[in-house]
Amino acid sequence: MRSNVIRRRNTMVLCAMAMAALATLAFIASGPSLLTVLLGFLLLGCLISMAWALWVGHQSRRAIDEAAVHTEGVTIGWAAPFYDALCSNLGIGQDFRLETLRLANIATGDRVLDVGCGTGLLTRLAAAAVGPSGHATGIDPSAAMIAAARQNAASEGSLATFRLAAIEALPYADASFDVVLSSFMLHHLPPEAKRTGVREVYRVLRDGGRLLAVDIDRPANALWWLLVWPLLFISSATSNLRGHVPVYLHEAGFAPVQALARKWGLVTSWSAVKPAIAGAAGG
Repeated sequence: MRSNVIRRRNTMVLCAMAMAALATLAFIASGPSLLTVLLGFLLLGCLISMAWALWVGHQSRRAIDEAAVHTEGVTIGWAAPFYDALCSNLGIGQDFRLETLRLANIATGDRVLDVGCGTGLLTRLAAAAVGPSGHATGIDPSAAMIAAARQNAASEGSLATFRLAAIEALPYADASFDVVLSSFMLHHLPPEAKRTGVREVYRVLRDGGRLLAVDIDRPANALWWLLVWPLLFISSATSNLRGHVPVYLHEAGFAPVQALARKWGLVTSWSAVKPAIAGAAGG
């Protein structure tokens, strides 16, 4: 099944590349004008981007000797080579990640899971925070992201570990973690996948454990709505923009659920606690 999926994906990408190339030639052949030149460059950019995505995917599959995982969410493995630089330019680089860890209230010795870890910056910072007596691991459904995360950890001598996995089916036993981190991942999941993923997070947390989720939320003003309204046509982002993330957290059983911080009028950091069972050991 996996080979069929990969074959269909590669066929679709190759067809799209061929169409982009033919369209570029058609626009150029129709005569020189500013519009045709701009469209030609746009289509050429699409062609290069698709070729880049194929190359990155091929290289990462060679580097990751693990079975591909299924997710209903959007993956952006094609961005792995420049993901860290992109995050820094968007204001969500290392300082932002350190603030996320502060809000998560991570302690020495904690067991931490970072879902949708990308290239692993937040996971590596968490590993440094918990120290050698704790453990931090990151999961992502993109082989390209996991390959980059492992390479980054090795180059820094980080104790963080990484695994190819999706939030909808976490490969861990119940009550395996003290803290789960989710940074700008939930908006990549359609509503039902959000529900499934949040329930999985609840399952792998110990009683009294907590989820710290950072993601886009309902815009605070009309200007933001003018900028982000096209995202309302994407089901995964729509539920975030309508303010439904706390609803999913409550549905999974988390209590209390609190908004700890709000940034730029668009991004919220939520703390969601898995209730402790009376008489159980705390932590």
